Amino acid sequence: MKQYISLLLFALLAPAFSFAQEYTSQEEDTYYRDRHYTPFKPVKKKVVANYHDDFFKFVEVDDYTPYNDTLYFTPYQDSIHRLGWEYWASDTVIVQYVGKIDKYQILKQEKKGNIEAFVYYAWQYENRSFGEPGIWVAYSEDNGESWSYYYTGIVDKQPLYVKWYSSHPLINEQGDLQIEACLLRQMSQFMHPGPGPSYQLVKDGLLLTLDLETLRKDSDGDGLTDIVEAKFRTDLNNADTDGDGVPDNLDMNPRFAPQRTEKTSVFEAIIDNEGLCRRWDDEDCEVPFTKMPESHYVDDNTATILIVTDDSSLQSIQPKSYRVIILTTEEYENESRCFKNDLDVMRITPLFKVDGEDDTYVVSESIGTGGTKYMVKKTPKGWKIVAISYWIS
Repeated sequence: MKQYISLLLFALLAPAFSFAQEYTSQEEDTYYRDRHYTPFKPVKKKVVANYHDDFFKFVEVDDYTPYNDTLYFTPYQDSIHRLGWEYWASDTVIVQYVGKIDKYQILKQEKKGNIEAFVYYAWQYENRSFGEPGIWVAYSEDNGESWSYYYTGIVDKQPLYVKWYSSHPLINEQGDLQIEACLLRQMSQFMHPGPGPSYQLVKDGLLLTLDLETLRKDSDGDGLTDIVEAKFRTDLNNADTDGDGVPDNLDMNPRFAPQRTEKTSVFEAIIDNEGLCRRWDDEDCEVPFTKMPESHYVDDNTATILIVTDDSSLQSIQPKSYRVIILTTEEYENESRCFKNDLDVMRITPLFKVDGEDDTYVVSESIGTGGTKYMVKKTPKGWKIVAISYWIS
């Protein structure tokens, strides 16, 4: 069966591959030759020990639950795992929710009077394939009838580890949340496939306070908290960072205003996976050169990704499938990135001219553990874009 599937895929993609096998591109060769790989190196203990959070305070306490690197699962997670593979493979899997959050994500939950709250993890603003989850807070002041959800900006174990087995009460006298934590040092890199990285304890006995005022603060009133804006690198004192008339919370590209070139539509088509040709001889699948896309806005289901590029054609994109946070290479390299706290990263190369061909280019896109290379050819009607190879790790 696998053999037949492979033959079918080859038959469908043969026209693309036959062209791809013949091309050369000096621009592409130079691009990859000049790229440098930086090997993983653990952050120095002193740097980890002196870590501070930009938004929340943590203090050393004498009464604490020691860090335990053998406790992988919360009690609820453990109960699910004990059901075994047969349960997960069956049709009887039941997902339990508190508010809109799967109980499997909840680290610690507590009720005090009318207040109910829990700390949970999610990958909404994190690198799903090569990173740890973010720490979030859910808070209710009406006995769980309605909930508010807040991102803390903390990425688990980078370097602050939040202990779900904390013995301190979650809700303090002021109604803010507190939970035990410690500082960890990442000792090996993220690999896929394979186990997660190993960590070393640097400092234990910390009590982290997540105050509601900071969690809710939105200095410019654009619907994004200051903590989220710090993650997105948008201006927390300007509701429209790029000045394009769309507030940051709705903008699909909040850091760069549209200044389109004819190549911008190529990048949008690839990111949105829309308007692409299956074969070179397909008719009427060209992507128009300069057509402005319909306006699309961020909603609750929009994923957020990071793109690092100096290409003005790519910086101007207005995609509809992702909210893109775009940084220049200089901005990205000048940031202090001691700890792994990036958004999901999409890597897109420039359009490399194919040697000896008129108006013909190759471009590659990857996100997570897979990617695609495309051949792009300019025709009188627009851009013809065909996938010529795929990879997955």
